[in-house]
Amino acid sequence: MTTTIVQYYKVELFDWNNSIRFYTREIAELGNKLADVIRRDSIVGIAKKVEGHQSLLNYSAGKFHDLQLAIKQQAALLKKSESPALDHSTENETERKRNELRSMMQATVKEYIDANFNCYHFLSEIIKKNYGKRNILPELWYAPG
Repeated sequence: MTTTIVQYYKVELFDWNNSIRFYTREIAELGNKLADVIRRDSIVGIAKKVEGHQSLLNYSAGKFHDLQLAIKQQAALLKKSESPALDHSTENETERKRNELRSMMQATVKEYIDANFNCYHFLSEIIKKNYGKRNILPELWYAPG
């Protein structure tokens, strides 16, 4: 039964890593869009507004990096848990760490989603203000596909 639980935990960690990779790419794309606003826009004080959004994205990126390190450590613990001589204390420690990691992941994703939506709202306001109804946007801002 323990092996089945360990396998489930491994899949969960794998999924979290995939999510983190996705969020990290998204953060980089948003950062490029914010940098583009500064390059193209001459509105007084825009850099300060962009900096605030970039700061939140950087904070999320740092937390995702920390999570990746914690996931790596948890994966190492799970390797130990697979050994036939699994003791109860190792099993309890593994579960405690996993629950802690799950809480960290949930909190970080929630913070990132807020930062992401605020950033997109800010970008849409910039688009309305600067590009109006002309529908002329920097190529960088178009969705792929």
